[in-house]
Amino acid sequence: MIYHVLSTAASRIRGFRLRPPRRADVLLTLIILGLNTGGYLLPGVIPFGPWRLALEASAILPLLWRETYPVLSALVVGGMTLLVTSIVHPAQPFPYSVLVTQYTIGSVLRARTRVVMVGLFTAGNILAEILHKQTGNPEDFFVTFTLSLTSISLGLLTQSERDSAEVLADRAAAAERARIARDMHDVVGHAVALMVVQAEAGPLFVRSDPERAETAFDAISAAGRDAMTQLRALLGVLQRDDADRRDPVPTLAGLDDLVRRVRAAGLPVALEATGTPSALSPGAEAAAYRVVQEALTNTLKHARASRADVLLAWSPEALEITVADDGRGPAHGGAGNSHGGHGGHGLNGLRERLAPVGGRLSWSSPPDAGGFALTAYIPSES
Repeated sequence: MIYHVLSTAASRIRGFRLRPPRRADVLLTLIILGLNTGGYLLPGVIPFGPWRLALEASAILPLLWRETYPVLSALVVGGMTLLVTSIVHPAQPFPYSVLVTQYTIGSVLRARTRVVMVGLFTAGNILAEILHKQTGNPEDFFVTFTLSLTSISLGLLTQSERDSAEVLADRAAAAERARIARDMHDVVGHAVALMVVQAEAGPLFVRSDPERAETAFDAISAAGRDAMTQLRALLGVLQRDDADRRDPVPTLAGLDDLVRRVRAAGLPVALEATGTPSALSPGAEAAAYRVVQEALTNTLKHARASRADVLLAWSPEALEITVADDGRGPAHGGAGNSHGGHGGHGLNGLRERLAPVGGRLSWSSPPDAGGFALTAYIPSES
C-alpha cells in the first residue's frame, strides 16, 4: 500500500511540467519587486545588502504562479517570508508578497482549502510578530491583521463578483438557447406543416387535376426554400461574432406573405386590421408575427378547419391579435391564459416570447360549438 502511494507520488513528480506564468502575474511580480527594492531608497531605514535582496526576491518570485498553482505559490511565499523575517532585520515596511498572496487566497481558492490557507497565514502572522519581537505592541498587531483581513476580503469580493458574472452569463446563454429553440420550432414547424399538407394533397390530384397537383408541389418547394433561408439566417447568427450579430427578426410587414403561403396550402385565411397602428418595439413585432405564424401552423396541423380569421385590432395602448378557426379545437375544450397551465410547446413558446415585451396570451374553445381562438395582447411603446 505504502509502496503504491510512494510510486504514484513519484510518477506525478516525474511527470510534472511547470506551466509558463500568466502575463498578468509576470507584471504583478515585477511591480512587487520594484516596490520591495524601492524600500532601500528610504534614507536610514533599511540597509542594502545583496544577500538580503536575494532572500526577499525569493519570497516574491513565486507570485509568478500565484493563480496557476495558488496553494504551492502561497506556501512558498509564506515560508520564505518567515525565513526572511527570522534572519533579516530591520524588515521591509510592508510584506507586499504576503498581502498579494492573501488576496489570491480569497479570490482563487474555495471551501476547505481556503479556510486551511487562511488559518496557516493567520498563524504565520502571529509567528512573524513574535520573530519581530512585537508581542507587546498591540498597534503593530492591529495593523498587521487589518491589512491581512482587508486583502482576503478584497479577494473574496472579487471571487463573488466573478461568480455573479458567470451566473449572469450562464443565464444569458440559456435565454439565448431558448430563443433559438423557439425560432427553430417556429420556422421548422411552420414549414413542415405546409409541406405535409401539400404532400398529402398532391398525389390525390396527380391524375384528376394535374394543374392543382403541380401547384401543391410548387408550394412544397417554396416552403422548403423559405425554411432553408430562415434557418441559414439563424445559423449565421450563431457563427458571427457578438459585435456583428443581427438577428433575422420577422415583422408585421411579413404577415401578407405568411397568409399567402397558408392559403396556398389549402386553408382559406382572412387578414383584417382595425384602428390606427401604434409603434411597437422590434421584439414586440417579432412576437406578434410569431403569434400569427404559430396559430395558423397549429390550425393547419391539428384543427381540420375550413377557414381561419386573423384580426389585428390596434389601439393607442396596444395591439390585440386574434386568430380564430372553425376546426375541432383541442380535445379538452375550455380556455386558458398566459398564467395558466394549458397549452403545448408552441403556446408555451409564445408565452415566453410575449413576457419580455409585457404581452399576454389567452385562448378559448367552446366545447360544444368547436373552433379555437387565440388572442395576444401586446403593449405599444408609447
